[in-house]
Amino acid sequence: MDMDSKSKVFSYRGSMYLLLLLLIVSLIGGFIIYRYSLLSHYKETNTVDEVIFYGIIGVATATMAISLTLAIRLNRNLKSLKRAAKAMEDGASIDSMPEFASDELGDLSRHIIDLYGRLREASNDVEREHNRALHEQQEKLRIKRQLTNNINHELKTPVAAIQGYLETMTRSKDMSAEERDTFIAKCYAHCQRLTQLLNDVSTITRLEDGSSCIARQSVNLRVIIDEIASDVALLPDDRRMRVNITLPETMNVDGNSTLLMSIFKNLTDNAIAYSGGRDIFIKLASEDESFYTLTFADNGIGIDPEHIGHIFERFYRIDAGRSRKLGGTGLGLSIVKNAVLFHGGDISVCNRKVGLEFTLTLPKAKNLF
Repeated sequence: MDMDSKSKVFSYRGSMYLLLLLLIVSLIGGFIIYRYSLLSHYKETNTVDEVIFYGIIGVATATMAISLTLAIRLNRNLKSLKRAAKAMEDGASIDSMPEFASDELGDLSRHIIDLYGRLREASNDVEREHNRALHEQQEKLRIKRQLTNNINHELKTPVAAIQGYLETMTRSKDMSAEERDTFIAKCYAHCQRLTQLLNDVSTITRLEDGSSCIARQSVNLRVIIDEIASDVALLPDDRRMRVNITLPETMNVDGNSTLLMSIFKNLTDNAIAYSGGRDIFIKLASEDESFYTLTFADNGIGIDPEHIGHIFERFYRIDAGRSRKLGGTGLGLSIVKNAVLFHGGDISVCNRKVGLEFTLTLPKAKNLF
């Protein structure tokens, strides 16, 4: 909306200079006529006097006309500026502001409107940022309340079972040694589930509240995955899966070894418990200067598409009864996602023709040499 003031046909400053010039000419002309009249008042009025007199009248008339034009133009611009101020007060958009003439006052008015527009945009940005921060804070509080409620719910089942078994053993004095050993074994299994649940909750809390305190260093990811594969090979036949690894021998990642272990340990445990397959495939899909992209897949039954978008949620279970029976806490895949995000990577999941496939990215260790 800015215009070059030198190119304006009409300007208040030029008009004021013109009026001042006309006023000076009128005063000088009037002074000359007055002096001339004093010297020749006894003589007949000549033609020169009449010309000068009417010239002064003409100048005065022109001055009045220009003054009237300026006053009308100034009043119109002031009314437009007043309407703009009222619109600003009401919070109107900049597009609804009135038009102004192409003069100094119009330029000043447009400049004020431009400043108003920038101030309004800055205010909207601040308000959006505030709302976003408030939403994030409320979301964190909601998630923490949900986590607390879910933990309480998850704790009740094993605690109640342990209490029931112990009460039965205490009251049944004639219980056989075999029954007692069975009850003790069940109590131990529930204690293990409680321990795993507390460990998982601790990991989640550590990732969210103290991620800046978690140490990171160069870690050879192949060593971690080989260790997990060795553990799987020692499992009983009904739980054992073949782990097929297609990775380079040295694959240095910038991260935390404990959390990297948690990522692949939880993915492996999830495949063993729920996939129904016999093979796990871990391979390097691609890499660039900064990240490795890996895939973790099985040849099991996969999951229904309706569950795909929820499996990383805390305590989300496709089959709650089966999950508890197998000792799952419902936090494994949530830990996986949070650990990947902690490392600055990303993770997604999809069904294959046979089985389920996770795709994740992890940052390469920086070469310090």
